[in-house]
Amino acid sequence: MARPDTQRHTLLEARQELSIGIRASEEWQPSYKAHPETFKALLKHEAELETGVAEYLAGLAERAPTYVDWSIYAEKLRASADGDLNATDAVWKAEGINFTQAVIDALELLIATGGQAGELTYGINLGITSLTDSVTKAAREQVAQLVSGVSDTNRKLIREAIKSSLARGENLQDAADRIRKVINNPVRAEMIAQTESVNAYQTGMKNFAVETGAKRKTWEALAGACKVCSPLDGETVDIDKMFSNGKDRPSAHPRCRCGLIYEY
Repeated sequence: MARPDTQRHTLLEARQELSIGIRASEEWQPSYKAHPETFKALLKHEAELETGVAEYLAGLAERAPTYVDWSIYAEKLRASADGDLNATDAVWKAEGINFTQAVIDALELLIATGGQAGELTYGINLGITSLTDSVTKAAREQVAQLVSGVSDTNRKLIREAIKSSLARGENLQDAADRIRKVINNPVRAEMIAQTESVNAYQTGMKNFAVETGAKRKTWEALAGACKVCSPLDGETVDIDKMFSNGKDRPSAHPRCRCGLIYEY
């Protein structure tokens, strides 16, 4: 009989393959599919990022109840009050390290893939890999921003779960279960992965463009794009300027699949 960790690894691999197939069939701005090798890599690394985020959230769901001072919860329950029972900043700093370890490899690979797509599109070979200095630096910057947002959301989710439990008069076990459920959310992991994979890919593409002397960039939206992105389609600005939506590159919103064209 297979060991539980072996079974879980097999299930995760199967889930990644399924995710790749689903994402490949979705609508992307055509520039992403211009080079099959980089599009395949983008899908693969996005699936890996989703797995990393999902596994982190599953682990946090088990740790999170230990970050609540349940003696305070009991007092507030008796007083029919609510409040912030999250753990200290030191605990969340450690969680930031855990999250970084879960996603940094996938982000480096996604940024490198964007740079490699730039090499193929514009015919300039810089020899970009996931070990290139500009790639690793960009990955650290992106993960630092991501850690801040994810940690803030996690703490908010725990606070809201506690408030819901207090309002319902739930006992400690039920309150802990509620926290686990709101944290261990596969849909949230999917949204983070789909959004941050495009951010990383476009970061790699932009870094390539800057290094090779591109002067301008043009936003390319999907056919039938959402009301956020459709007004941007065809908008051109200098490479160091923001578009009219205040972004310097996609993604413009969660699960955005817009692209850019660079002009030399």
